[in-house]
Amino acid sequence: MLNTTRTLENKTPTERYLYFLGMPVALIIFAIFFYMPVPAGITYEGKISLGVFLFALTLWVCESLPNYVTSLIAIAMLSVFGGWAESKALGTLGYDVIWLMISAFIITSGMEKSGLARRIALLIISRFGKTAKSILASLMAANFAIAFIVPSTTARAAMLLPIVLLVAKTFKDSPSSKNLSKLLAIQGLQANNFSTSAILTATAPQIMAVGLIAEFTDINVSWGEWFIASAPIAILTLIASFIIGQMLFPVKTEGETSQVTAFKTEYQSLGKLSGEELKAGAIFLFTIILWSTDKWHGALFGFEFSLVMVALLAATLFLTPYVGTLKWEDANIPWNLMIFAAGAYAVGVSLSDTGVATWAIQGLFSSIGIDSMDMVTLYATVMAISIFSHFVFTSKTVRVIILIPTLVGLANSAGVPPLMLLLPAAFTISDTITLPPHSKANLVYYSSGFFTVSDQLIYGLLTLIAKWGLMFLAYFTWFNYLGITG
Repeated sequence: MLNTTRTLENKTPTERYLYFLGMPVALIIFAIFFYMPVPAGITYEGKISLGVFLFALTLWVCESLPNYVTSLIAIAMLSVFGGWAESKALGTLGYDVIWLMISAFIITSGMEKSGLARRIALLIISRFGKTAKSILASLMAANFAIAFIVPSTTARAAMLLPIVLLVAKTFKDSPSSKNLSKLLAIQGLQANNFSTSAILTATAPQIMAVGLIAEFTDINVSWGEWFIASAPIAILTLIASFIIGQMLFPVKTEGETSQVTAFKTEYQSLGKLSGEELKAGAIFLFTIILWSTDKWHGALFGFEFSLVMVALLAATLFLTPYVGTLKWEDANIPWNLMIFAAGAYAVGVSLSDTGVATWAIQGLFSSIGIDSMDMVTLYATVMAISIFSHFVFTSKTVRVIILIPTLVGLANSAGVPPLMLLLPAAFTISDTITLPPHSKANLVYYSSGFFTVSDQLIYGLLTLIAKWGLMFLAYFTWFNYLGITG
């Protein structure tokens, strides 16, 4: 099982301080929410769900308890204190994301046991691996390229996770193996999300956003128009992510040349594909084809395979005797992650279900007097809110449903062209990179055990600030040239 919890001895002095501070702070936060009067605009259930969310978030960031223990406590608190119905809180363990992750780890285990994942990892290192940095860059580029053909952030994460794990394992004796592993995972999830923002069809909520824009403004944004406007921002953000990653988790180059040479020699000595590798490759290719052609399943088969069902089918094939490469005892499924994910979704979805998320975003717009701002300040503020709104909306679909209509009303009230706010805001829908439960792809990479919640939070915040800066510059340059803000 992959370990996502570090011992106290392995923590830095700052992390130890947070470890001891986390529990009392979390208890105080929840006590404040429990005893305070119900704020206007939300219900008692909403107040409790917000208190439990902040309680759990504090413990996850401070790592005062193992993340799965915090999740179990949070699920119990939601039910016991009346924040969310017990059936709903317990039901998160049956969410599709849980089954998707279970299937993804069976697929990963099958790929690894067959030896195919290691062969692919060594191939990448042999072709692009002059240095560890070049491998990181090539995997980011692969993320961007795959986004054109696989319209799911989670599917792309599941495809690349075996490669990430094997590359990290290959460099385990490197002086910078710890930082390299962190970058492989965190840059993987960031590249996944930012690549998605460049391609309209890379995730369904972006398509929904374009549909709502057409409904409210009668302006139809095509695939090409979206790509031309968003891709430069996405690529520059990926570059910023790469630079920030090197600053936070520097990878030393001592001894890299000899290591890479050894990896190339090992790859050349692998010989032909074995029977087990061929079986694993056939199942994996079958999975990718089904993920890539989901729009045509109805025409081809008369029924549709969802993303989760494709993964479940692939997992079944890997475990089937004589067909697959895996026995059940060989499947490396991190059950602690499943419990963590269930708790994370419970506290997140309860915020939306009880109306707290909508109340928070509307209250924020109202409190800062956004409709009386000048055009530039209005744009900058809306971009900041859009980029960071995933802290209160765990679902990209919910963000679209709430943000787009709200921004239409805001634009009309402020007397600015709606598209000036709507389209750039739509480019931020996939910016869900700060915490593991903010997207399924995040959870897939978090399961590697290579980084902590605080690692992802700090790295994600810095990268999103960089993206906000790029979006602000685009107001005067690229977006102005395209006529979006001009």
